[in-house]
Amino acid sequence: MNRTKYVAHRGLSARAPENTLASFELAGRMGFWGIECDTYCTADGRWIVHHDRTVDRMTDGTGRVKDFAFADIRSLNIVAGNGIEQYPGLRVPPLEDVLAIGKAYGMHAFVEIEEYHRDEDLHELVRLVERSGMLRQCSFICFNAEDLRKVRAIDRDVPLGYLTAEPAPETDMRLIEQLRPAFLDYEYRRATPEDVRRLSAAGIDVSLWTVNSREDARPFIAAGAAYVTTDTILV
Repeated sequence: MNRTKYVAHRGLSARAPENTLASFELAGRMGFWGIECDTYCTADGRWIVHHDRTVDRMTDGTGRVKDFAFADIRSLNIVAGNGIEQYPGLRVPPLEDVLAIGKAYGMHAFVEIEEYHRDEDLHELVRLVERSGMLRQCSFICFNAEDLRKVRAIDRDVPLGYLTAEPAPETDMRLIEQLRPAFLDYEYRRATPEDVRRLSAAGIDVSLWTVNSREDARPFIAAGAAYVTTDTILV
């Protein structure tokens, strides 16, 4: 059971506002193996960390994330999230600042690709991670298999994770064979421990999201889950 690695979902988001430097710093201090973050490319080509398609829920601004210029989205204040009263002055962070925290604490980064404008943005994303010294300490994850194929064409070695809330293990295995090195990243309520056991036996790592209780995590860990993504602390 000790082989399972724990990934802080949007940082330690149960204790600090999600996808902020404060949440990733907390994850590092608490000893997480990895962090997960959501990334968008701004209108002027900068990669930032934020989850929603709009800034409305988490900031004092409004509008679609990908439509903002970098300076404009950086001018917004984070005004929501767990423990917000303890963390004044938070802003939407650039991806390189999040990666710097990962590097400082020796954490692996699951970088989820959300929205971008053109294929060159994906090339810049890979270059940014490489400049940060994190390319071999990073996995790119995405719900869009075609985006994962594009990243694989850019770099043949970086691990890729296929995110899905609708597991189809037989079909998913074929995709992973095409993308290797790669793993499956399942919404845990739609997967079963038997799925994990069968895929693990076939040599395919499985990650589960977002698991926030030991009781829910235990059968998947016993089945051989490689990674468990969580908002909180399970160990």
